[in-house]
Amino acid sequence: MLFPMLLGCSTPEVPATAPDDTTPPAPTTDDDLAVFYDTYGGREAFPAHQIDALEALLYAQDELAAGDRSAARARIDDVFEAMPLSEGVWRDDVGYAGANIGDPVAYYGLRMLDQILRLGTQPVTDSLTMTAIVAPCASVSRPTLPDLAPETVDLEIDPLILAEDARILHASTALFRSWVEAITGGARVELVVHELSDCTTVTYTDDGSVIVSYPDAAGMVDAVPDDISEQTDFWWVVAPSGVPGDGAGYDRHFITGGMGGYGAGLPLFLSDDAWFTRKPEHLGEGAYTMVELRAYQPQWFQHEFMHHLFRTWPEYGLEDSDHQWFDRTTWPDDFEGVYEPDYYIEAVDKRLLAASPSLAEGLVGPEWAGPASLTIDALVGDYERQPVQNGWHEVTVIDNDGLRWTNADGVSWSLEIRDGALWAGEDCPYGPSELAVALEDDAIATLWFGGEAYIRLD
Repeated sequence: MLFPMLLGCSTPEVPATAPDDTTPPAPTTDDDLAVFYDTYGGREAFPAHQIDALEALLYAQDELAAGDRSAARARIDDVFEAMPLSEGVWRDDVGYAGANIGDPVAYYGLRMLDQILRLGTQPVTDSLTMTAIVAPCASVSRPTLPDLAPETVDLEIDPLILAEDARILHASTALFRSWVEAITGGARVELVVHELSDCTTVTYTDDGSVIVSYPDAAGMVDAVPDDISEQTDFWWVVAPSGVPGDGAGYDRHFITGGMGGYGAGLPLFLSDDAWFTRKPEHLGEGAYTMVELRAYQPQWFQHEFMHHLFRTWPEYGLEDSDHQWFDRTTWPDDFEGVYEPDYYIEAVDKRLLAASPSLAEGLVGPEWAGPASLTIDALVGDYERQPVQNGWHEVTVIDNDGLRWTNADGVSWSLEIRDGALWAGEDCPYGPSELAVALEDDAIATLWFGGEAYIRLD
């Protein structure tokens, strides 16, 4: 679904009200750590190197948020001096006591914080909007034990997801959003949480070793109001989980999260509610504490986001093969380190900071063509999907008693302007579908069809 550009409107000023003295103060890092340590047998139960790394990660985030960059810098330097980058100690006792504070422990987050601090204080130059779409309920198809027979159940979203103004979602993304701001030179990422009014569906596939369970992500995005959609640069869907319990006993690995795409190639984070409320069996045991969310989730968001960065700037060859960073022999010769986050930091430092278009430019959602731009004359022209790999990637939109999409292999189908949007007709071999139309300098610059960009040549 495409969304026209809409003008914002002001919000009436709300009279101030007296504070509610009964409202408890917001939890602090000290509070969160107390809960974490109490859950797992006390602070003294953990290996010293894990305590040092974990607490440095959390308190340095607080110092950064408070503007005390020198304190955050000193704290991180102390950890890296005691435990040098890429050393094996970072993976000692990973998963200790069933807790999940990252693998390597706190390492992804500390490397992100280090990069934020190295890039220095930057004025906010732009804004990016990350919209989290929460489905209140879902019709969920899932396997059952003992014979993996399918069942369909109606489930509601875990209330923890939206509790305390969606604290879980904000805390899980806070460091990731600060890191994106730093590497883009000041594009601040604002999180918007939108709860749908209707349920979604969750389905699964089983190849004998992996069960993939995803919601109807495109349908969830399509249901978002236009005034939110046209402002969104990153999409994120959260739906009731299709994993029974923590997934134990199925002799399968459950996948419920990943990186997809929507519309004009915008990143689409896929997830379920359980990913943020309990640990799946391969990542620990029991419910998540806030400390674990702050330590682990930046790792997950960065991993999925790097897929998007590497496909958006393919000229660097940083993911020519799926997850190539898992194989150290495939790393560029000038990359250092051994761990996945080492690869990410090197990719940003040595390639993406100099990318053209810049990270800030390439991550901003395009300006969509409004109804007035969608005329036959404006759309006629030559387009190309790059790199060109076959005749279907070379396209001319012609006016032959109506718009037609014609490729270099001689295959053609109708286009029509319907309710201010561009659609492929019934004769399209892929079926009728809406095309995204992006503008540049008030002219049509790109047609997005089937999730791929066709750049205007003329």
